[in-house]
Amino acid sequence: MNKGKIRYAGIAMLLVFFSACSPALKEGVQTQVGRQSLKKYWTTNDCNTSGGVISLETTNSLLTSRFEVRNFILTAKLMTTSGAEGALLFHVVSGNSEEATGYSVIINNSDYRKGSPQKTGSLSLIRNNFVRTASDDIWFDLSVAVRGNHITVTVDKKIVIDYIQPGNPDRIEGLERRLLSRGLVFLQKSNDAGSIQVDDISIELLADNIEFENPDPVTSDTTGKLLSMLNQQGFPVIDYHGHLKGGLTVEQVSQHGMTNGYNYGISPNCGLNFPVTNDSSLIAYFIDIENEPVFKAMQCEGREWITLFTPDAIARYDYIFTDAMTWTDHKGRRLRLWIPEETFVDNEQQFMDMLVEKIEAVISQEPVDIYVNPTYLPANIAASYDRLWTAERMDRVIKVLKENDVALEINARFKIPGIDFIKKAKAAGLKFTFGTNNADNTDLNRLEYCLEVVRETGITAEDIFIPRPSGEKKVMKKGLPAKITG
Repeated sequence: MNKGKIRYAGIAMLLVFFSACSPALKEGVQTQVGRQSLKKYWTTNDCNTSGGVISLETTNSLLTSRFEVRNFILTAKLMTTSGAEGALLFHVVSGNSEEATGYSVIINNSDYRKGSPQKTGSLSLIRNNFVRTASDDIWFDLSVAVRGNHITVTVDKKIVIDYIQPGNPDRIEGLERRLLSRGLVFLQKSNDAGSIQVDDISIELLADNIEFENPDPVTSDTTGKLLSMLNQQGFPVIDYHGHLKGGLTVEQVSQHGMTNGYNYGISPNCGLNFPVTNDSSLIAYFIDIENEPVFKAMQCEGREWITLFTPDAIARYDYIFTDAMTWTDHKGRRLRLWIPEETFVDNEQQFMDMLVEKIEAVISQEPVDIYVNPTYLPANIAASYDRLWTAERMDRVIKVLKENDVALEINARFKIPGIDFIKKAKAAGLKFTFGTNNADNTDLNRLEYCLEVVRETGITAEDIFIPRPSGEKKVMKKGLPAKITG
């Protein structure tokens, strides 16, 4: 599938097969339309059936409903084997073989950086999901519901997509017909790798006259429209740097992301005198959020963190990140740059030289994926940011990031790095992430600075960092430094 085009062999013929003789479904009644009833409710193309389980194994594999739906709740029990990708499509209009109609829910449980970036549950090119919500070789439940103009997608009882289509949605070229209407349901395999196994499918028709809802006003303001456009371009809009602080829950963070149109990464603060200080607390935190539809991240605080955790515990997380806001200066003083009374700037040029040296040591020796809060300066010299971050200093930091394959965060809270730094980093081929680093439950923001940077620098989807797959975690390959880096 590309830019909303539906491409598979024989689609035109299968669409024409639909007729007025289609089997009737009763409104308000959940009907089993798989297993023994499969042939009654579906047309199959290049599918295999064994013991009631249907298997889609090639790019030509396709289930096409003999019924149409408008408002409905569809549930399916599925399993993918290694590398299999596909989609559940609904509201596909009969006779449209070249232009995409309706919506597409992605099925793809491949590890990160393998296969397509959109993962299971993604409402493709409208509200994208890049978080793995299920795994290959394990049965999972997928539920898709349409109630008026409200679409929800649930994977294993966790809401992944919660989208309200506006009255007159803006769509880019090629997606003009990516709209709610009435039409057929498809279950399609889109590649040759692996297989998609279908154990059962059930559907409940809902009343046609469900009242439409008003979308959240933020989805139609300037930021909301830009986020919508980026989704339609397949851009991985992800806040990789979120925290559950101030009573904030995973559900609240996820809802904020779903409303605005982006994914979240959630991390505990891990280090000396922080909430997570050893393997047992690190693993416990992971278990608490393991089944949530967010990236699982680890924020490595201070330089002592390398002595507190083991590679095996660290490698459970999707990615790890750190900053250069805690280190020891040449006089043996431990600095925490966000605390004025713990920040010592005897000479600003000397301080900057030390800061760049510390960044180089951290990035070259610690096995981190992302450098966050980048180029942060303490309050007493922050006003001189442009003067103190000289071209030479920027080049040194960019060089060490590039040499060690570390992504650069664009921080929405502190609005750093500056545009000149980011342009240099893009020219050097660095990968980028977006991050908020919220301090509590009131400052999630909406990635406004990150979006401004995208407009000004031309950052594309290919420039965005995606976590490493499980067998390629940097901490397992590089290990931990033998001594504290700063």
